[in-house]
Amino acid sequence: MPKYDVAISFAGEDRPVAKQLAASLVLTGLNVFYDEYEQADLWGKDLYTHLSKVYKDESKYCLMLISEHYAKKQWTNHERKAAQARAFAESSEYILPLRLDDSEIEGVLGTTGYLDIRQFPVEKIVESLAIKVRAYNKAHGIVFETVRVQDVFRKEKIQVRDDGDFRTTCPACHSEQTLDEAKILQEDAETVYTCKNGCQRLVVVSPRGKTKWPAMPDRPAWKEDGAGPGLGFVGYGVGDYFIRNVGDLLFKTDLMARAVLLPASPAALMKK
Repeated sequence: MPKYDVAISFAGEDRPVAKQLAASLVLTGLNVFYDEYEQADLWGKDLYTHLSKVYKDESKYCLMLISEHYAKKQWTNHERKAAQARAFAESSEYILPLRLDDSEIEGVLGTTGYLDIRQFPVEKIVESLAIKVRAYNKAHGIVFETVRVQDVFRKEKIQVRDDGDFRTTCPACHSEQTLDEAKILQEDAETVYTCKNGCQRLVVVSPRGKTKWPAMPDRPAWKEDGAGPGLGFVGYGVGDYFIRNVGDLLFKTDLMARAVLLPASPAALMKK
């Protein structure tokens, strides 16, 4: 199975666009190859060989940012050839062109379907890519298991009974509810809790390593002093998972004298 949902190929001059797209894709729950997220992994590697493997073998799709700069760069030319080899081998729409201007790119036919960032907002581009990835997963029989908050805590030897030990409040309807009252669904690798009244997402559980969160600081799994995280904070690392809670999340078991607070993650649902 490919390591990445999307690999972004871009020229350095177009990094601001690539960075915005990468962050939005990550917040949608996709696993993205974007060089700034991979600095430690890339350190010391033969980049010519490694990047060829990423763009040819390790991604479900290649998002190619087409521009006058892309057409002129040696590294983007290398990435393009690797991606085109994959597309040719599979005879499928592996390369997803995103036009930043009207430049022509060798090997990318004018008849190839594309999106134009001058016509579509980033949110629409990200939504379209997410639909592509989900269709790929369905076609290839890729199924992800549901991992509840209770499962995450139990794996860390924290004795909770079930999702009923966790309580939060919906910011939209102000309805207080336990997580076993909330609706639950699976979006690829992410387990999503939504308000029992259907208002909005409340909590998202994401596997660590599946998604490389932008600017994710190291935080304790929970806090008892009530001090909230900063505005850019998007979740808590608990064992092998990240928990993103849009409202304060309290948990208490029969063995605990008082509830423990996971303060709201202000940027948990940033894409909304």
